[in-house]
Amino acid sequence: MATQMADVTAQGAHFARFIAAMRTLWGEDPESARTGTPEFVARAQALLEELLRGAPPDEPWVAGLLADRVSARELYRDPDYGFIQMGHFHGPATPEARMGGVPHDHGPCWVLYGVYRGGIEITRYRRTDDGRDPARASLEQVEVAAITPGIVRPYLAGEVHRTRQLSAEGSLVMRFLSGDLDRVARYRYDLATGQRTRI
Repeated sequence: MATQMADVTAQGAHFARFIAAMRTLWGEDPESARTGTPEFVARAQALLEELLRGAPPDEPWVAGLLADRVSARELYRDPDYGFIQMGHFHGPATPEARMGGVPHDHGPCWVLYGVYRGGIEITRYRRTDDGRDPARASLEQVEVAAITPGIVRPYLAGEVHRTRQLSAEGSLVMRFLSGDLDRVARYRYDLATGQRTRI
């Protein structure tokens, strides 16, 4: 625990306050946190928005992501509750990047996407099939949301979505995960064929 808290402090004061607040929230209602009730997720969303709106550009987590421009960096993994805070730099909106990622879900985990700098678009889909064929899924587009600096959008367990980079200068994106995605069953979806493939 001491090592984790030292790492958090090294990321900057705003980041350390965010993690402390998230740990307090999680500790108050671990079952709602684990399952991702809409009420709990809304409270977590407000905490991440506060971080994105308040952290200065010279705070270490911001400065490091902007300088290194890494596609993914784990900024914090909670030793008690298992949630993970990721930081991402999405490169400039080239023609390839404008096409967006592949539709996917996060299995039983819920996620918050927030933007510090730049902008992304997230398309959410709904399954229209009955789910009986495990290898196929029929999807319809439900929502397209543009996420700009200081804004956070939640995606609950099982929701299918895809992201697309919008900014010509690149975007700094924060992705809060309720659990380790490498330890759960989650899937990507081919819109043209309906094929569903485990990630």
